[in-house]
Amino acid sequence: MSLAMRPNCECCDTDLPADSVGAVVCSFECTFCAGCAEHLDRTCPTCGGALMPRPTRVGEALERTPASTERVHGTTPCPGRGYTGGTAPTQRLTRKPERGAAGRAELDALLDEVLVGTLSTVVDARPWVVPMLFARDGDRILLHGSTGAGALRQVAAGAPAALTVVSLDGIVVAHTTFDSSANYRSAVVHGVLTPLGPDEAAAALDLLSDRLIPGRTCEVRPSTRREQAATLTMALPVTEGQWLYKARSGGPGEPDEPTDVWTGVLPLRVVAEPPEPAPASVAAAREVPASVLTLLDRWSR
Repeated sequence: MSLAMRPNCECCDTDLPADSVGAVVCSFECTFCAGCAEHLDRTCPTCGGALMPRPTRVGEALERTPASTERVHGTTPCPGRGYTGGTAPTQRLTRKPERGAAGRAELDALLDEVLVGTLSTVVDARPWVVPMLFARDGDRILLHGSTGAGALRQVAAGAPAALTVVSLDGIVVAHTTFDSSANYRSAVVHGVLTPLGPDEAAAALDLLSDRLIPGRTCEVRPSTRREQAATLTMALPVTEGQWLYKARSGGPGEPDEPTDVWTGVLPLRVVAEPPEPAPASVAAAREVPASVLTLLDRWSR
């Protein structure tokens, strides 16, 4: 017997479409969003069983066996979707707040330059942290991963998360190791990730690809429906009060004691090296495409 694929969370009543990630179920198919499941300690309040990610039903399978349209509402009081059941606290710098920036220009510049961030959340009362490629699209950050990644499905289902991005711009060499430091730019963006629907996800994946390799989507075939279905594409909103930016620049401070040691800054930057063709490209004498040459130029300056 197939799953009924109930259409909503029995706690907060949020929609849980059968063809999208975002639902957890027990063995009797009591259905909740991942955020409410955290309130319930991943335990079904009705049967006491474990709440696990529900598989999706898509395409022809969904047409042959449609999802249930009967909304179910439990009797357990619901404090609200997510971990806290309330408004997310405003993020503030507590250490060296003078290094922060309140404007979006610095944040956007960093998000547009750095290619990899670290996505963090809590799964089963344990920290979950994974590095991910990302792309900024206006007031949101696009991320993607495999639909088979259980922890990532929990994040996509409403668990609050944070994306950390950092660029190490230089090593500051002072007259003592205690006074030495680093020049950097860093940001932490807090929020809840939203899975994107099929049409929007396809465009987002193209944007992600062109962010990493500008123009590559015009040089290769489009992604197939199967490839798109195997990819979980999500958006993290950049919301006022839910991000922090912090940076340091400049050289070391003046020594507060007599010294004859060298002090200064060793600047650091990411530099691209010549492209290394795959054996098949060498055998076919294929030229390096424009997208890769553009990327080489960008990271060779």
